Amino acid sequence: MSEPTPVVRCAIYTRKSTEEGLEQDFNTLQAQREAAEAYILSQKQSGWYALPQTFDDGGFSGANLDRPALSKLLRAMEAREIDCVIVYKVDRLSRSLLDFARLLSLFEKHDVSFVSVTQDFNTTSSIGRLTLNILLSFAQFEREIIGERTRDKMSAARRKGKWMGGSPVLGYDIALSGGSLVVNRAEAEQVRKIFAICATSETIAEAARQINHCGIKTKDWTSRAGKHHPGIAFQKSTLDLLLRNPLYKGQISHKGMEYPGEQEAIVEPQLWTRVNQRHPTGRKGKRHRKVQTLLAGLLHCAGCGAELSVRYTSKGGIRYLYFVCHPCQKRNHPNRTVKPVACTDLEGSLVRELEPMLGERSSSIEIRQVLERLSYDFVTRQASVLLRDGSRFAYIVPVTKRRVSRKASQEKLRRVPALSRTMALAITCQRLMEEGTVTSYEELARLSGLTRGRLSQILLLANLAPEIQEQLLFLPKVGNGPDRIFEKDLRPILQVAEWHEQAKLFRSVWVRSHSE
Repeated sequence: MSEPTPVVRCAIYTRKSTEEGLEQDFNTLQAQREAAEAYILSQKQSGWYALPQTFDDGGFSGANLDRPALSKLLRAMEAREIDCVIVYKVDRLSRSLLDFARLLSLFEKHDVSFVSVTQDFNTTSSIGRLTLNILLSFAQFEREIIGERTRDKMSAARRKGKWMGGSPVLGYDIALSGGSLVVNRAEAEQVRKIFAICATSETIAEAARQINHCGIKTKDWTSRAGKHHPGIAFQKSTLDLLLRNPLYKGQISHKGMEYPGEQEAIVEPQLWTRVNQRHPTGRKGKRHRKVQTLLAGLLHCAGCGAELSVRYTSKGGIRYLYFVCHPCQKRNHPNRTVKPVACTDLEGSLVRELEPMLGERSSSIEIRQVLERLSYDFVTRQASVLLRDGSRFAYIVPVTKRRVSRKASQEKLRRVPALSRTMALAITCQRLMEEGTVTSYEELARLSGLTRGRLSQILLLANLAPEIQEQLLFLPKVGNGPDRIFEKDLRPILQVAEWHEQAKLFRSVWVRSHSE
């Protein structure tokens, strides 16, 4: 008696980078699906059949993995509902070689095979994997070439003085045909008045008060999607941006250079130059280093709904971080007198509240992965938490006493070197990727509050020899002075693949850093 044919559940994934043409009765997503269904039908004798669920990403780029249908596909795969993924072409799944390698590892982990209808290869053999990598390399190359062409086209257009899009500014409207700016006569008079006020005022703050007293507001406009952006009173930052904009003197700025623009000038170039010389840019000296916190991008004010910002003060060589709400601190706001909340109070209390769910030693990335939104009430100190599974809870943030003795020992004031913290983050991120806790580098960057480029730099540290990683994790604490060793000192070491060579280079770096 012959054995029954095993059933192969096939999920068809389709994608199109733009939304153009998707409104047609028969679009490219349907064409891709029909081709895949025909292929599955040809394998019917092998037990293949198409699942009724659709996994269609219309209008999503293949440069990253942040796509709703792909996320749905991965969830179904983790639930063991899929045996095979069918695509029309390899680049429909991803154009990034790095992301595709990550997806293939997930497929292998869940025993899911992968088939491209128009490209015949078998990922179970070495020659098949080589063929796949070559195809992916060309797909990524094609994407990068398209990006370069687009950037070159935009650069050439700007050098010719063409406006290449963006939010409209006060004094100009976007032409009905698009692609150019036309002068709004009423707003142009307001812009001239703004420059006249700034030409005689002593400071930007004084000019902003006079402009607001005259009733002049920022641009009131509506996007093509129908979202209304009402005009608001000028702040120092918005006024500074207006004064620096070369559009008003008939110029277009591109990569630090100015070119004659197609739009009509609103103010005389001499007046524009005089005002900018009178009020030079307010950014002077060294910029503050960006502060990373556990709740960055997730924490909002319960009173006004605005996202909370991080500020800090330094005392005795220690930096103290606080969450503040800028809209509530503005003049005449009812909550203007409320005090900011310390990051240690809010984040520490949240970690304790989440311990029953995540355990005692949960990482910051694991915590951000379960959080959807957190609101904080500065008056009652109540924190309202919304999790990604839809559940909610609230609690009162306790007040921590921080009365520190002046005779505190120097040992208590010593801190962990930045490189030790970065090394720990690299190990944590690597572990999350290997365990499949996060499905893409974009998701990992978002959860860690880092850019994709910075995350790539940090992950390189995981390629160091294990003994180097261990030594970096347990670097001696430092006091008020600078660190002994920095991340930039390790870059030459990361160019070497052999661990014993890395160890030799690291020893020389270590000796040099401790002899200075």
